[in-house]
Amino acid sequence: MEGLEKYRGMKILIVDDEEDMCILLKRLFERQGLTAMMAMDGDSALDQFRKDEPDAVVLDILMPRMDGREVMLRMRRMNPEIPVIFMTALAGVPGAVDAMKAGAFDYVAKPFETSEILEVLSRALDERLMRRKYQSLQQPERTVQKDLLLDTMGTSDVVVELAATVRRIARTQFDVLIAGEAGTGKALAAQAVHEGSERAGKSFVTLACDALNESVMERELFGYERGAFPEATDSQSGKLETAHGGTLFFDEISAFPLRLQARLLRVLQTNGVQRLGSEVPIPIDVRIVASSSKDLHDLIEQKKFRADLFYRLNEYGLHVPSLRERKTDIPYLASRCLMQYNKELDKSIGGFTPKALEKMLAYNWPGNVAQLRSVVRRAVLFAEDFITAEQLDLEVDAEKRTRAVMAMAEIDENDIEHGIPLKDHVKKHTAHVERQILLETLKRTGWNKAKAARILQIDYKTMQTKVKEYRLTDPQQG
Repeated sequence: MEGLEKYRGMKILIVDDEEDMCILLKRLFERQGLTAMMAMDGDSALDQFRKDEPDAVVLDILMPRMDGREVMLRMRRMNPEIPVIFMTALAGVPGAVDAMKAGAFDYVAKPFETSEILEVLSRALDERLMRRKYQSLQQPERTVQKDLLLDTMGTSDVVVELAATVRRIARTQFDVLIAGEAGTGKALAAQAVHEGSERAGKSFVTLACDALNESVMERELFGYERGAFPEATDSQSGKLETAHGGTLFFDEISAFPLRLQARLLRVLQTNGVQRLGSEVPIPIDVRIVASSSKDLHDLIEQKKFRADLFYRLNEYGLHVPSLRERKTDIPYLASRCLMQYNKELDKSIGGFTPKALEKMLAYNWPGNVAQLRSVVRRAVLFAEDFITAEQLDLEVDAEKRTRAVMAMAEIDENDIEHGIPLKDHVKKHTAHVERQILLETLKRTGWNKAKAARILQIDYKTMQTKVKEYRLTDPQQG
């Protein structure tokens, strides 16, 4: 058959748990002028697919952990137009037939001839080129962009569904309210809404509602005229004006002051904002995206949030799932964090041991992705070649809380009989909890006080003082 010169530079992703097969096919394809990439497990394949978007995938069906059929289904959720060719040593079995029905382009039986795999690949690349040509005719100005959520959060079913919903809602003019626990990625979802909208070329402005006091927030949001208050020596536009034509993101809207809520509602209803010290409305065109880790219905019942503002913001509601709801994303997220912190800390940690991955997958992550990032960063600092299960400080937070509750529950009856004041109870048991946390951390670090201080985020001098105060000694040193 003819060579594949006309496909020169097109990218092929080879996925097989047998390294020899990957290398063989890589050399074969590169001799044809193609760009070949390798992955030897499903997670790595999905990561490569997401980052580099190949023109075709050559994929083994039988692989450990995640078989080829599952890998293909996840790839199709990300981009259904990239052809997938299956390789199988069991050609003709129901699994291969089912895979074809699920959307595989074709399959080849192992062992196969060189001409056979090249012929099937040639047909797949022809189809890819035809699809590209058709799309360019239909949408000549269309630019292909990676999906921000899939690229950053992973490809679990719930994230794929979230990304699809975001793509749909982004194209509308609906204001969006994003719910979810702290650390899940609500700000990321807000940014994805903006980037997928017609406002993507305009400003994306963020107001951190839980980081500002009421007076500062009022000035930041609405702006002010010169002389509006003693410190106002010049006029200043607020974030509502700055976001004109774009998107304004209220991060943690649950903390928005009740006194200012009516004023914000009026701005949203009239599309005009009045600076402090002015009665002249300034026209604005702003899309509002807000997030909350608290249930706003509860705040409405407590008279801390206006129902009319809630319904105005909640033209469309999104929910960002917790990490425990999408544990299949953990290996991908941990790998992204590892790459980032290797660079930051000038390390070259090769990855996670199998037991470390098992430990992360078994954990419930109450702090979600924010906690995962913190745990991996700390582990990278102390790891040598690979991150081990012992270097992942996952139980410490849970143990701290458990010990604190137990310590507070163990009230001395003599204290009660002698009428010890509440503040003295608290002081006594707080000291007990602090001593236990220090002791446990020192044990975990082999009584390395500098390392323990870094883990507990206190300075070394404070650690030395606490060790002396609580008479903590390494039993091996007597």
